[in-house]
Amino acid sequence: MRTRTFVVIAGIGIIAAAGVSVQALVTHAHAHSLAEAAAASEVPAPDTSVEVMTKTYLRAAKDHDCALTRLLTTPNTFAWCGAAPHGWFDGDPELQSYRDVGKPELVTKGVAGHAQECVQSTIMQRWISGADPGELSWSWCWVHTADGWRLWDQGQG
Repeated sequence: MRTRTFVVIAGIGIIAAAGVSVQALVTHAHAHSLAEAAAASEVPAPDTSVEVMTKTYLRAAKDHDCALTRLLTTPNTFAWCGAAPHGWFDGDPELQSYRDVGKPELVTKGVAGHAQECVQSTIMQRWISGADPGELSWSWCWVHTADGWRLWDQGQG
């Protein structure tokens, strides 16, 4: 009799834990979709200049607005989010501050494979794989899509 009672109680516990886990997943998915909807309302108009797009992106990255940085980034490069790494090769870089946002410079298709507009800036960062935390000269290279400018490439120099 005791074994049967234990099995019933354990079964009820497992079902309750599964229900809590499902509810947590649903709540997380709902919060994620709300964040995406809010970010979509912050995306600049398709005819916005590259300079304004860069400043919008930098503000979003500094504020850890992951939904907005992901919307403005192509799959060709990483989006700045600022999530601390759990190990050596995961996590997102964190933009702590930025300054000296330059004027866009055209990089032709022959040079980069895609016509791009690149903007130089100085950033203070941490968690970039392969770089010590601190100040870097950083380029933000944008391609024009039907939705407007999107970050295609980035890096030092």
